[in-house]
Amino acid sequence: MTKKINPNSLLILYEGETEGEFYKLVFEKFIPPRKIKINYSNLKGVYNITKKVESKIESYLLNATFITCNHIHIFVAYDREGTREKESLLDIEYLKSEFLYKKSRIASINEIVATQDLESWFFHDLEGIYKFLKVPENQKNYKAYINVEATNNTILSALFHKFNKHYQKGKRAQGFISQLDIDKIVCNVKELNDAIQIIKSYL
Repeated sequence: MTKKINPNSLLILYEGETEGEFYKLVFEKFIPPRKIKINYSNLKGVYNITKKVESKIESYLLNATFITCNHIHIFVAYDREGTREKESLLDIEYLKSEFLYKKSRIASINEIVATQDLESWFFHDLEGIYKFLKVPENQKNYKAYINVEATNNTILSALFHKFNKHYQKGKRAQGFISQLDIDKIVCNVKELNDAIQIIKSYL
């Protein structure tokens, strides 16, 4: 019997190296291997993000390596850089108007927006953070960060410093991120749950 090939593929565009480390762990855990082709690309920041995403998509479509990808679903993962009152930085409607049309190889464009930032989500696994920092039991305060959307990378960095560690973003964060309970984080983050369910519909 000929093995059925999934015509769908994913292009994950992420804000920076920290996001790259995190989202690769998430999708490796929740998306069955070899069920769908996944490619990743670093946006290297959110400055002028709409133009960056537009450029990445254009380059991807012209790249001969991906010429056989004809049902491409794009996910743009980035930080809101503030509370939910702040508008997201990406003009997704503009991108849809540019790339979603009849016979386009782009099948959908989606966004995963972390409020306030990716590090805010890490506080869903406060126990994991405390464990990584080797915080003594009598110094753990589980009520300190109940509203994770009131936290951000600055607060996480301050917590690291309090226990004599330095929070380093980028690839150096991999050792820390890999020790977090990814299931717990995903379970508590609607944006991640929604993205995973959408991707599973493509399998």
